[in-house]
Amino acid sequence: MNIYKWQIVQLDAKIKEHGKDNVIYTIHWRYTATDENEPDKYNATNIGAVNIKYKEGDDFIEYKDLTKNDVVGWLESLLDIDTMKLSLDNQIESKKNPVDEFLHPDWD
Repeated sequence: MNIYKWQIVQLDAKIKEHGKDNVIYTIHWRYTATDENEPDKYNATNIGAVNIKYKEGDDFIEYKDLTKNDVVGWLESLLDIDTMKLSLDNQIESKKNPVDEFLHPDWD
């Protein structure tokens, strides 16, 4: 079984927009799966960025009050998490049971 973890790498924000400060418009993220039995040996990571749009009148969380859980909630509402988990699981399985090798001939 794999364990999944979000890392929020960066938040891009407008300094001021619609009368609000630090209005986030891009979330840069990393989503990692780690084999629970051999975490140092088997892991895989997807990275990406998601654009979000604040519309005047929408609920707004001040940056000082924003939590990782808030941002993860945004990501999970916008991304296909099941497909991401499947991709990460397949990457780990390929590491455990490789079907390819990479040959580097030393020819001139």
